[in-house]
Amino acid sequence: MRLRLTALTLASAAIFAATAQPRLEWLETVHDFGAFHEDLGRVECSFKAVNTGSEPVTVINARANCGCTRPTYQREPVQPGDTLSVSVAYDATGRPGKFDKQIRVETTAGRKDLLIKGTVIGSPSTLALRYPVEAGNARLSNSMTPFGQAIKGRVLAAAINIYNPTDHTMRPAVDSLPPYINALFRPETIPPGEQATLSLTAYTDRCPDYGVVTGRFLVIPDSENAPERKAEIATTIIVNEDFSKLTEEEKAKAPVATLSTEMVDFGVIDADGKNVTREFTITNTGHKPLIIRRIFTVDPSLSLRLNHEKIAPGKKATVKVTVDTKSLRAPNPLNARITVIANSPSATTQTVRVVGEVR
Repeated sequence: MRLRLTALTLASAAIFAATAQPRLEWLETVHDFGAFHEDLGRVECSFKAVNTGSEPVTVINARANCGCTRPTYQREPVQPGDTLSVSVAYDATGRPGKFDKQIRVETTAGRKDLLIKGTVIGSPSTLALRYPVEAGNARLSNSMTPFGQAIKGRVLAAAINIYNPTDHTMRPAVDSLPPYINALFRPETIPPGEQATLSLTAYTDRCPDYGVVTGRFLVIPDSENAPERKAEIATTIIVNEDFSKLTEEEKAKAPVATLSTEMVDFGVIDADGKNVTREFTITNTGHKPLIIRRIFTVDPSLSLRLNHEKIAPGKKATVKVTVDTKSLRAPNPLNARITVIANSPSATTQTVRVVGEVR
């Protein structure tokens, strides 16, 4: 009989303990602010939960995964049948674009993860700072993409961010892309107040030149609504030849590009006079054929002519340098550089200065 009473007592205590467990029922766990302007600054919402248990519930802690999000909560225990309120504020200042922030609430009834989300439409001052390039109705993070340098055959990557400050969805596109660059938009469309990334991949094995290779292409921010509005993007890649697999013996027998001079001096040049030509030579002082990969100048007043791109050992090639005097303006002096790139491991890239006094 005593055993039965003991068992009944223990069972009753277990049932009571189970029913006495603290319990919260959250009315919502996700709040969407939608799209709003950054000028609103701080936005706030409240998450509510009802104590459906038979014991008081106390909030132990509430913290967000970002300093821009601040939760506040009541410190007093929530009695059975009463409602708990957790307020969450988000500071949108200086934070244009889409956001989602998690808030973890720990109570004596357990742990709950809450979520706030929305899209901040940036103010003009913030957009000018983070996306300084205007492109029609959109804004870009930059108008130049320096890929850096790599050995021929390697792949390089760069990116441009595109922001949509309008009230309609944009579908961006590219035009006149260099054949050695691939482009991909993620995502393919940009909702109002959100950002897309243009991922660019440069394949140096498809690049036609060595050294500094420049290119240009167009970004159409809104190809469906305003296809005529475009932004020009400049690209730069430095392509180097790979000599890393050559043995010491192969390097000793490699071609060597030896220039006859480091400076071509035109002396006194009459502006708007006759074109003037000077020349220098490139001699292969190595033991293998020398290949001139590229010879160029960025000075528009100069033109270059190389009579042989492939030079046998012991032979030389001539470079004729012609000055278009009509493009010169006195008293500005002529001060330019010629870059010579060859398959010469000991001196892959060499420069020749071009100078002259313009009158």
